[in-house]
Amino acid sequence: MPLPYVLLSAAVSLDGYLDDTGPDRLLLSGPADFDRVDEVRASVDAILVGAGTLRADNPRLLVNSPERRAARIAAGRPEYPLKVTVSASGELDPRARFWHTGGAKAVYTTDAGAERLRR
Repeated sequence: MPLPYVLLSAAVSLDGYLDDTGPDRLLLSGPADFDRVDEVRASVDAILVGAGTLRADNPRLLVNSPERRAARIAAGRPEYPLKVTVSASGELDPRARFWHTGGAKAVYTTDAGAERLRR
């Protein structure tokens, strides 16, 4: 089995922060960059997101462009990359958009976290 192609992408403010302490998602990009991110997402096999980001931002982690999704399918790939999260505790909201949008999902967690997720 070939190894998956995974790319780390993070937006960081000039003062070195990934986010601020406010309750709203910090947007550090504009429409052109969001389209570039969509293009990158369409090119990868998996999207990895931390549990803290799931809790704070409730992201969908989708390929938004119908043309890019169609190109993935035409190439024999799933419509969306695998969505992966890492959580030591397994305390993830079952109503989060992560679970209810896009394709396949995976969680890397501890034995205790897996038991919590099963419940």
